[in-house]
Amino acid sequence: MPKRADLSDTFCPVGRSAELLGDRAVLLILRDLFFGKRRFEAIAANTGLGPQLVSARLKLLVAEGVAERHAYQDRPPRYEYRLTAKGKDLFDVLYAMRNWAERWAYEEGETGSGPAVRYFHRACGADVGTSTVCPGCGEPLRYGDLKGEPSAALRAEQAARGG
Repeated sequence: MPKRADLSDTFCPVGRSAELLGDRAVLLILRDLFFGKRRFEAIAANTGLGPQLVSARLKLLVAEGVAERHAYQDRPPRYEYRLTAKGKDLFDVLYAMRNWAERWAYEEGETGSGPAVRYFHRACGADVGTSTVCPGCGEPLRYGDLKGEPSAALRAEQAARGG
């Protein structure tokens, strides 16, 4: 397998973004952080990734300033991970990926009678579909504005994985 090119010093912004976000494990961990999963065990269970991979990618996200590690227990030492402002700014990227997948990545009826995750605007309760602006109140949608409701198919998948 050929070695991947290092794009960390390119002037191309897509290349620089891809250096961090071009890793499936990073995207799945970010998804879980956006959904409020902060602890290592919960992230590993929900993503289905091995513990060594989760550990390595969390260390990368901390080193890149996307997440911070916070102690929640002294003995034994245990940590949770929280998004930084830099990490929260990735919301639009993951939300765009979700919206693309809801439109193009599933066969008809594959996720049940609707999207894999239905999002509602916390401020007004409107179902936002795949909008980037709330259809109910017209507010732009940002990190923390949405409440997700997984479909029955997604809930069953998560339960089978132990997430």
